[in-house]
Amino acid sequence: MAEALRPLRFAGTFFPAGAKALRGEVARHLSGAEGATAGAMPRAIVAAHAGYRYSGRFAGLSHGVAPARPGRIAILSPSRRLAFRGIAFPTQAGFATPLGDLPIDRAACETLAQAGLARALDAAHDDEHGIETQLPFLAHLWPGVPVVPLVIGDASAAEVAAVIDALDDCDTFFVLSSDLSHFLDDRAARKRDAETAAMIERAETGRLDGAHACGARAIAGWLISRAGRASKPLRLAMGNSGAASGDMARVVGYGAWAFFPLNAPMLGEGARATLLRTARQAIEIRLRTGKDPAIAADTFAPQLATEAASFVTLTQDGRLRGCVGSLAPQRPLFSDVAANAQKAALSDPRFPPLPREDLAGARLKIAVLSRPAPLDFADEADALARITPGQDGLILTSGRNRGTFLPQVWEQLPDPAQFLRALKRKAGLPEDHWSPGLTLDRFRAESFAEDCA
Repeated sequence: MAEALRPLRFAGTFFPAGAKALRGEVARHLSGAEGATAGAMPRAIVAAHAGYRYSGRFAGLSHGVAPARPGRIAILSPSRRLAFRGIAFPTQAGFATPLGDLPIDRAACETLAQAGLARALDAAHDDEHGIETQLPFLAHLWPGVPVVPLVIGDASAAEVAAVIDALDDCDTFFVLSSDLSHFLDDRAARKRDAETAAMIERAETGRLDGAHACGARAIAGWLISRAGRASKPLRLAMGNSGAASGDMARVVGYGAWAFFPLNAPMLGEGARATLLRTARQAIEIRLRTGKDPAIAADTFAPQLATEAASFVTLTQDGRLRGCVGSLAPQRPLFSDVAANAQKAALSDPRFPPLPREDLAGARLKIAVLSRPAPLDFADEADALARITPGQDGLILTSGRNRGTFLPQVWEQLPDPAQFLRALKRKAGLPEDHWSPGLTLDRFRAESFAEDCA
């Protein structure tokens, strides 16, 4: 039987111990998330876990973009004090926080233990703030929601992913507790943290380690898990402790990310409008000067600095006039959109370059892509059965031939067999072509366009 409630050891140091002061500080940090996304519920967040004076606004951004009450919350934190093998949960029935009690999902913990995925170890939690700093946000937002607190010791990303997959259902919300670089000077920290952000957003887990983020194992585990592969990241903020402490010689880096379901919108109306405006301005400047436009990165919100792939489509009088894009994240979204907009206007080999006088009558549409994932199938009939009409974008590769259709192509080709035949033609292959080496990768796209004149 579980013991009594577990008190919060770090109340009064990392965050206020008094309910009134704590509630006020939590509410203040959460308020910064207003309008940061399109309002969909993320599946997971990366949330900073230092003292609230330093990282509270980053944690508040992460927690604040989650609008719906989940069925349960799994919190994954690194272990900094105790060296142990595996992943550990505490034995208590819940946490006694200044903002109310939070029950621990004992059934979930026992299920993990029976599967050999985690074990009870109170010592792993006794001096670990990575769990406790998240709890006031959760108690404020969703009183009484059960939590699964997990401290990660010596465990691989694959072992963490197995835990996430075991807990995964549509009603579980994952909190990946992590700061970024530690104790570098401001300049070095910003460089290292930018590298870390790129790894997270590109899902490049091979080099992601404790030097990049203390919660690297939790983040990497999420990225390779079944749930993580079916999500897309959005950067919410980055910074470091120097802004609060004034000490730029020795800082701790912080970041905030949310991971959304593939079909969920991420970008708010303001972010979408900025991208459309950026695309049009990039074309205007290129047509006027013949040069790439100079883009001031610091003028864009963090969300638009997320490394993501995009396509830009131009139409005139309802007809295609150019469409060029990227298939994998390689640069900030605002930069990717600006580059692809210019190529769509001037470098699509199917069309002559767009005359400057025609730009005013052209309409722009942007698609922000999720990372492509391989589609497993036995044969062509099986592939057709696994494709989701109206939602899946497809990349077909056979030898040196390759073709891509965005999800919007379903509007013209609603039948899967017709869709696949046309994709083969686009790849330079016969409609009846099939090969054991043929591969299909699918992705989803968040699309938005300029208003019709």
